[in-house]
Amino acid sequence: MARSALLPGPPLDPGLQPERTRMAWTRTSLAFVANGALLVHAGHTERWWYMLPGVAVMAAGCAVYVVGLLRHRQVDRAIRAGTPVDGERVVRATWVTVVAVGVLAAGVLASRP
Repeated sequence: MARSALLPGPPLDPGLQPERTRMAWTRTSLAFVANGALLVHAGHTERWWYMLPGVAVMAAGCAVYVVGLLRHRQVDRAIRAGTPVDGERVVRATWVTVVAVGVLAAGVLASRP
């Protein structure tokens, strides 16, 4: 089946979509790192383990940045080849990371006097 039958309108510029994806992942990673730094700052006055959620969020931010770079390559290759892009694993891994950090933060909050 031809591309025009699947997607109406002019073909997409293959150079822009991967760049938007990369920038979105970069913004997300920066948000993770900034919020993690705020959590570390908020927890540094108490016991040392109060900083663990912040450190975990900052580590997740670094991981999100690496995933974004890998995702950029994957999207770029798929668009240039004209094949669909599968993002299910990335979404699932991001979801698991957010839940794990949330559980860690809840545990720290529950341990506070």
